Amino acid sequence: MLQSTTDVIGCADSPVKPGRRTLLHVDLESLFDHHLELPAPGTPLESRMLPPGGGVCALADERGRLILLLAAQNLRRTLGLRLNPPDDGPRRPRADLRALARRLCWIPTFSVFENSLTYLRVARRLNPDRYRKDLAFGPVWFARLDPRQPFPRWVADRFAFLPPLIDVGPFVHRAACRRFIELLEDLFDLCRYHDVLKQAPHAQACAYKDMGRCPAPCDGTVSADRYRDAVLASIEFARGKSDTRLSHLQRAMADAARRLDFENAARFRERLARATRLLADDGRLLPTPDKFRYLVVQRAGGTSRVKPFYVNQGNVRVGQPVKLKDIEQATPAWTDNMWRPPDDTDPPDAACRSECLWAVSHHLIKKDKASGLFLHESQIGNAPELAGKIIGRFRKTPSKSPQDAISIDGDADARLK
Repeated sequence: MLQSTTDVIGCADSPVKPGRRTLLHVDLESLFDHHLELPAPGTPLESRMLPPGGGVCALADERGRLILLLAAQNLRRTLGLRLNPPDDGPRRPRADLRALARRLCWIPTFSVFENSLTYLRVARRLNPDRYRKDLAFGPVWFARLDPRQPFPRWVADRFAFLPPLIDVGPFVHRAACRRFIELLEDLFDLCRYHDVLKQAPHAQACAYKDMGRCPAPCDGTVSADRYRDAVLASIEFARGKSDTRLSHLQRAMADAARRLDFENAARFRERLARATRLLADDGRLLPTPDKFRYLVVQRAGGTSRVKPFYVNQGNVRVGQPVKLKDIEQATPAWTDNMWRPPDDTDPPDAACRSECLWAVSHHLIKKDKASGLFLHESQIGNAPELAGKIIGRFRKTPSKSPQDAISIDGDADARLK
């Protein structure tokens, strides 16, 4: 039986941050699989000396200090342009890497997805002070609430996995996360001005009380305990149990109409319609981070081999490559490993897990345009079904040719600071 796990894409301890305008000295031997001593300036650098295919690579100077870190789908071409720039035509001003670089280190990758995760792992170690600025993908967002606070409130945040904080999402965009928080505030009459709420019960109520859209815990109109009950109800709604609140709004609308209180009936109807519209497409990939479990299958070199990535709530494990002709024998082990709990002997921190979610979500957002196969745990099925999905995806779809370079290498000058 094939062994499914060979590596864990996570985050090791970051080295000491370098000061301004200093080069970072790191142990590249431990981070990269392949190493090459570059010839001295003036000596021709032939293209065949550079690594073929895609990967993540680093250039270091004669003292082993990092000069440049980049990811590309065609390392030979990208490095050739950076180390041997053309002599003719206008060029963007850049540092002369050929005069500085003495050592090339790289990790081969075989898909844009693998490239993204590998770059994230390496960049977090090598560029701890700026790596997030260099990623090809931005963050996803979470609606977060701290139940320990006297008056909990929902806020938008890029990071999850910090218990006892409560998170819902991830949301594709920050704007979608904020719209969802505004919906919670409207449906459960939550306070919009937290600075005023913190003065309860001696604050002066805002205009929302006069509009009938806030029970005013700030001035003591309702107790803090009653307000916390409303917050707890909003948590259940946000986690996916929306039927109770929607039914309450329907009853309140009908009761107001029977009393001929058409103003309140219209208000409840508007809330109900808004909630229904937003819940139909609230911008969330999944209701909560604990449900973020995917089996991702990508090519592993050429068109005849694939490899699995097991994504479990921000922990990503990489499986062994398998030939497509052997996929039916491999998928039983893949399904077993999908349900295996993460290795908690050295768990990554919350920031690292969140960033892995960013990377995976970046590809999920592309849907059918994303290379490879992305299956949520609810879509995997049994081993024969999984094998059929993999064969159908990779035998019918030719290998795609992404752009030669992922836009995460930035300016060489920036790496020298």
